[in-house]
Amino acid sequence: MRRSTIRALAASAVLALVAGCGGTSTGADSPAGDVKPGQGQVVRWGTSTIPTSLDPATAGDAVQYVYLGLIYDSLVDADYDGTLHPQLATEWKLSEDGKTVDFTLREGVTFQDGTPFTADAVVASIEHFKSPESLLAGSLALIESVEAVDDLHVRFKTNRPAGDLPNLMAGFAGMIVSPKSLKAGNTSTKPVGAGPFTVSKVTDAKITFEYWDGYWAADEIVPRGVEVGVFTDDAARLNAVKSGEIHAAIIRPNQLAEAEAAGLKTYEEPAATAYGLAINADHPVLGKPEVRKAISNAIDRERISKFLLDGKCTVSAQPYPKEHIAHDDSIDEAPYVAYDPDKARAAIRQAAPNGLSVTILTPNVSAYQRLSEVLQEQLGKVGITAKIEAIDYADLLARKRAGDYDLIVTLFTASAPDVSTWAEQNYAVKAGSGKFIDPRIPDLITESRRSADPETRAKAFGQITRVALEAGTNQVVVCLPSHTFTSVAGATGFAVNDPRRMNVP
Repeated sequence: MRRSTIRALAASAVLALVAGCGGTSTGADSPAGDVKPGQGQVVRWGTSTIPTSLDPATAGDAVQYVYLGLIYDSLVDADYDGTLHPQLATEWKLSEDGKTVDFTLREGVTFQDGTPFTADAVVASIEHFKSPESLLAGSLALIESVEAVDDLHVRFKTNRPAGDLPNLMAGFAGMIVSPKSLKAGNTSTKPVGAGPFTVSKVTDAKITFEYWDGYWAADEIVPRGVEVGVFTDDAARLNAVKSGEIHAAIIRPNQLAEAEAAGLKTYEEPAATAYGLAINADHPVLGKPEVRKAISNAIDRERISKFLLDGKCTVSAQPYPKEHIAHDDSIDEAPYVAYDPDKARAAIRQAAPNGLSVTILTPNVSAYQRLSEVLQEQLGKVGITAKIEAIDYADLLARKRAGDYDLIVTLFTASAPDVSTWAEQNYAVKAGSGKFIDPRIPDLITESRRSADPETRAKAFGQITRVALEAGTNQVVVCLPSHTFTSVAGATGFAVNDPRRMNVP
């Protein structure tokens, strides 16, 4: 059985359903009764973004997992707390020097085009993901070679200790694509994976998926199809569930009461995500540690959580919930989340005597725009004039990668696909520069990769977080939200981002 994954919980489009109607619960895994595989209703759900690509190599961000997770299975799966589980790979082993990783593959799996799933297919996908045009190339630069030992065994050789490689294989890099699809060169629009659904139709506002009866775990599949529709406005998304236009959607915490009053089912799910403010550390003023610390001191996190998110967003300095392996209980977070506008104002005045004007980039999704407006107000109180620019999510990602931004309001997925990879990409002063906000960070990242043992890695993760905070982090956490969901009454069998056993009235 497929598990609720960390990548699913990272996605802003995550959905979940439980049996019954009314009230808030904390998750369920209800059976779908006697419905035969693939004979249930078409499941319709709502999300906030359309994918930029259906090719894992160019999908770009974790929010796309809500789509790609229906098409592809990964070599490895991961719970939101960082625990790894088999999927297309049944086991893996790290060599003593940490530079060889062997994966044993699941037997009897085929792709949706009938091609057998073998080690050769894994090799082809990894080589595709390492190509210059791939957005995964940077995170996979550690791989010197990948070879098929035999049909069911694949060996990775790396240029550094690779304790993070199994985690990387729980992300886009582990989503294995049919070799025929790769050869055809149209994976971004006509994807072929080894997952439970195929793509039947793509429009600007909806993607339709059909049940595939050749799936290796077909007995888990209930719906005969899944439709994922885009609603960038939170109110419109909830109204679509109320009217029955869709069966389920992610909603914001401040919409729970409204959903329950309408007779819908609601519940909350823990998540390895954080609302945050990404700061361009390559900026002449924002690059100063004291300015980044001042921005953090200017944020009234308690007010944001209470009034914007109905108290369902835990104030934190770390981008990981307490349940996650990377969370460090020994870090005293109080100084880093302290609301001290007077201190912040003095620091900004000293660093920018002539004033500081910035632009806050935000996705054109209502929840992020509201958060941006609150942050704009709070920054204004300490002498930072901020204007808001709401843009398409794909454009925002492109500008972030290019370093073309001042501040970005975003949802951090700091453990996807691996904590060390996220740290390497986000604590850098500039992408690919090799320079970090603190010179100790690269060595700590290396240390976190010397072992695949979770406890060993967790210690290094905590040190990375501590050093970043001390340096004036450029990834300022606001709070850790609960993921909140709603569904029509009577829906059963839906786990987080996993519609395979969902049945709807």
